[in-house]
Amino acid sequence: MISRRALLLAASAGAVCRPSLAALPLEPTPGLGKVAAERGLLYGSYIDPWELKQEADYEAVCAHECALMVTARMDWDHLQPTPGAHDFTGVDADYDWATTNGMQFRGHTLVYGERAPKWYADLPNRGAAVKALEQHVTETCRHFAGRMQSWDVVNEAILIGSERPDNLRPQVFLDKIGPDYLDIAYHTARANDPKPLLVYNEFGIEMEKPDQLEKRRVLFDLVDGFKKRGTPLDAIGLQSHLFYEDMQYFDEKAFSRFLDEIAARGLQIMLTELDCVDNGAPSAIPARDAAVASIYRRYLDVALANQAVKTVITWGVSDRMSWIISVGDPRTKRPDGLRPRPLPFDTEDRPKPVYWAMIDALRHAPQHAAIHRASRS
Repeated sequence: MISRRALLLAASAGAVCRPSLAALPLEPTPGLGKVAAERGLLYGSYIDPWELKQEADYEAVCAHECALMVTARMDWDHLQPTPGAHDFTGVDADYDWATTNGMQFRGHTLVYGERAPKWYADLPNRGAAVKALEQHVTETCRHFAGRMQSWDVVNEAILIGSERPDNLRPQVFLDKIGPDYLDIAYHTARANDPKPLLVYNEFGIEMEKPDQLEKRRVLFDLVDGFKKRGTPLDAIGLQSHLFYEDMQYFDEKAFSRFLDEIAARGLQIMLTELDCVDNGAPSAIPARDAAVASIYRRYLDVALANQAVKTVITWGVSDRMSWIISVGDPRTKRPDGLRPRPLPFDTEDRPKPVYWAMIDALRHAPQHAAIHRASRS
């Protein structure tokens, strides 16, 4: 799962243009973003910028459904593949499309070990590594200052079983700088773009499985350490990649308590990459779609009951571009060889039962209070 973004980026860039279905009648939908807003919530999605250029039907669905955009072109290795100046051309184009369509924009992600530029590993010493990290965060945050809804400042920094006492994930920032690369990143982001939410984003933390329960403990150690050191943090991003075969470990009451523990620390909660791996679900599409819709509904009913949960983001709008299909992770490959169906719309941009389950979950969610930033420094 950790390298899915890089592979999805490559797959997206090489996407073959299909005949447009824009002329075909599509089932009218109320719009996830509109329904979410009625409850004081924000709905958005990862939106593929290459598909936007090639597929009018995909663009129309994204524009109608989303109130927030996440782009694939924000990672450091994309913005600065060589040590020279950053190139924000692609992200600027995505931002312009989002704002033209009335959407907010989300920065994903500033610091992520899987997407560090190759040249970073060759820096001669810790001082040079700190300087490069600070320059990257500074230039990126200043370029978009005041325009972002949130920044995933650090993504996936925890690895249970890493053989480190702190359970931090071994990667180039840890090697070059040490654990305080996290504090450096958050302080630099706040100093150069004080308006948006600063988020720590993590996966594999939603189920009552031993490794995920341990990851929750490490997460709270990380968050509590930030608070003691005065490191700014506003929200926790729960990626929410839900596996059909793992839902036996989803305990509504226990998950609700976990969300309460986050909220008790004064933090907002974002569901940042929601989708469903349907491996193990029935082969027949009606039964499989019903099972996946039920998973979304179970999960969202618990999450949206918590006032700290303000944002729901799916990792894609339609099955056309999901990492679950394109990356080839063996955990996502169905033994029957059928194409997974993980997202609200199918490959022809038609709404599935998942879509209507999300609409119902949003409509039945309690009214949420206005969003407030959790911390300042």
